Amino acid sequence: MELSTSAVQRRQLLRGAAAAGALFTIPAFAPAQSRAEAGALRVTQLLDMSPDQQQLSRDYSTGIRLAFAEMKKANLPVPQLSTVETDGSTTAVRNALQLVREDASQVALLGSVGEGLALASLSESSQLKLDIAHVAPWLADPQMDDNPRLFALFASREEQIRYVLKTLAVVGVHELGLVYPSQQHADTMQAGMAAIGSRLQLKTRSLVIPKGRNIATYAAQLPADAPFFLMFMGGAIELALFTQGLNKLGRQRYLLCLSDVDTNTFMQLNPGKSVPVIFTDVVPNPHTSKLPVVRNYRSLLSNLFDEAPTPVSLAGYLAGRYAGSVLASVGAGATRARVLAEFQRRRPLELDGWHLAFNAQGRASSFVSQTMLNTRGNFVG
Repeated sequence: MELSTSAVQRRQLLRGAAAAGALFTIPAFAPAQSRAEAGALRVTQLLDMSPDQQQLSRDYSTGIRLAFAEMKKANLPVPQLSTVETDGSTTAVRNALQLVREDASQVALLGSVGEGLALASLSESSQLKLDIAHVAPWLADPQMDDNPRLFALFASREEQIRYVLKTLAVVGVHELGLVYPSQQHADTMQAGMAAIGSRLQLKTRSLVIPKGRNIATYAAQLPADAPFFLMFMGGAIELALFTQGLNKLGRQRYLLCLSDVDTNTFMQLNPGKSVPVIFTDVVPNPHTSKLPVVRNYRSLLSNLFDEAPTPVSLAGYLAGRYAGSVLASVGAGATRARVLAEFQRRRPLELDGWHLAFNAQGRASSFVSQTMLNTRGNFVG
């Protein structure tokens, strides 16, 4: 493995913080309320703080809290946000949802993240008969888009793949290798990806990294007939290791990554320098977009959190703005049923130049962009 010393330390830090809840800890269902929040609707965010999901969870939560801080500063009705950190396991999700079910004042789940946790929260809610709105989870998988309690904001995995394939049409992509960093990833995503491939009339080939196998070594030993275009289905740490291995392979391959990969983390982990990587994003570029809502996000983030912009925290900010707007229209003291009914109206919304309008597939935005990390280490997009 060729992770640098600083990268190894970062990876250990991620693991340690996940175990200790060290990045930020917000008590679940904290009873204290500010005067501005008295009587406010209460919502819950579930976070997956396992090592490979921690940065994603942190960024998305930061964006939602940023939106709520902005509303509070403008003296607008502010939902009271409770945060529950989990290890991402089904048991942890079930336990968290049981707490929500028993607290009738919690009227919606907002911004569940990462994707495995979001899917589990929808499934477990059905089993627990928890009739509650699932608002803006971090969820690209479209398998539950027809769930009447799900309000997904951003482009699905299929929409992201369609966009990438359209831009690559000139080279004629007919086969896509799907690289799963573990059997668990494959079990969760394989069926959905097979269905997407079928709809796109695209041949797919699954490559599952065996348990205990070094990811970089696996990539360095890919068979010669492995597809030329590989879609990596894991997070930033695993992706960095995979590119290190491809760097040694000696045969050109293109890597495609969807919006789950945090590029800031990825670039700190000494990725293979000769491997071109295409990343998709489901929001405008948080650094360069001139949309008023993005400019406002950048200013607020700098002033209130002193953090660098990322696509995921921008997505969280948009999610918070959307949720806050809908909840404000319900009014204080509403029940879960009233809140769910208000979200189910699925009214279009415009957020300072960013338009949300739910389509027939159940998603409010189909926006996709892409950025390429070329073999010179430069982002082009």
